Amino acid sequence: MNLKVSAALLEKAREVVPGAIPGIRSPDNFVPGAYPTLLAGGQGGRITDVDGNEYVDLLLGYGPIILGHAEPEVDETAFQYARNGFCLNLPQPVMIELAERLTELVPCAEQALFFKTGSDATTAAVRIARAHTGRQLILRCGYHGWHDWCLEDDPGVPRGAEPTVASFTYNAADDLAQLMSAHDGQVAGIVMTPVGHDFDAQITPPAPGFLEEVRRLADEQEAVLIFDEVRTGFRLAPGGAQALYGVTPDLTALGKAMANGYPITSLVGKRAIMESADETFISSTYFPNGMEMAAALQTLTALISNQALAQIEITGKALNDGYEQIIAETSLPVTLSSYPQMPFLHFTPDLDAKQTERRDRFYSALASGGVFAHPKHHGFVCYRHTPADVDQVLDRVRSAARAL
Repeated sequence: MNLKVSAALLEKAREVVPGAIPGIRSPDNFVPGAYPTLLAGGQGGRITDVDGNEYVDLLLGYGPIILGHAEPEVDETAFQYARNGFCLNLPQPVMIELAERLTELVPCAEQALFFKTGSDATTAAVRIARAHTGRQLILRCGYHGWHDWCLEDDPGVPRGAEPTVASFTYNAADDLAQLMSAHDGQVAGIVMTPVGHDFDAQITPPAPGFLEEVRRLADEQEAVLIFDEVRTGFRLAPGGAQALYGVTPDLTALGKAMANGYPITSLVGKRAIMESADETFISSTYFPNGMEMAAALQTLTALISNQALAQIEITGKALNDGYEQIIAETSLPVTLSSYPQMPFLHFTPDLDAKQTERRDRFYSALASGGVFAHPKHHGFVCYRHTPADVDQVLDRVRSAARAL
């Protein structure tokens, strides 16, 4: 595969951008030299890189694309707001419409606030939980963004005199119970992803009774239970994982699939807790922008009216069924995601010393065959993925597995 333009632009980027491509999109997080480093565009379930190579896109911007790239109805709705002005002194009425739609869809939602990133939404949740309870300590489980409160040990994050955040293990209710007991009456909130999805790890469903026990422990100490559904919201079900599993938190951070790629997220929750937002300061120049809200409203409308989530599950199941057959044929040393909406062929790191080499060879072969899947991050399926896309992915996966 020709990646010359991509390589040349990466060198130019090094001169003007720290790290060239910072954060999760860094080439070091893929297989350096085997993947493009910059993309030119996307249509439906496919993307094109700056060298003109086309790929079936199984990463979808790390999850925001739920319908498909350049979805006409969503883009036209957003463009209409852009033409008429969307960054105004005061919010537009679409804010109320979108908040009402969220309260209809998400079980815990009685009120809604709007932001730009998942980190904004989870950080607002933490601040509101502290304002509501008058306590400081946050117990957390999972990835919640890049702000100081959820990166306690990262360089550049200040060290406090007393810790205000402690982590617990997913699906380990005893671990959480011990923390709650050790800090009785001090816990402001419990922040967790209802589905486990750590980097370079297979997606983990909640064990029977785990979410219910977390809810009970939060209630016992009157701590605010916060679900981080930035990835699972509007993808596993219209109401997210909380609707799927029947456990309702107090607050929920939503994002990614909410607006098919437009930058908007939300924090929704129970009125009595959400109104504590008035006791603290949460604001941004861009939070009230109407264009993104209109895009979100149109995306949610399309998800329901087109029964898009049902189609996404059908497409994802076709992929997973094909993966299972290939694994059986080739003894490919991987685990398979439990959620067809978020497929992932994961090379379990502790199997043996050669797993990293196998993973890199396998995913390099996928990339060179026109399949953009992340070697260490679970994937996503969108509404516009076609049977032809599925066939191409399975053909490349079979070839890569046989080559190993």
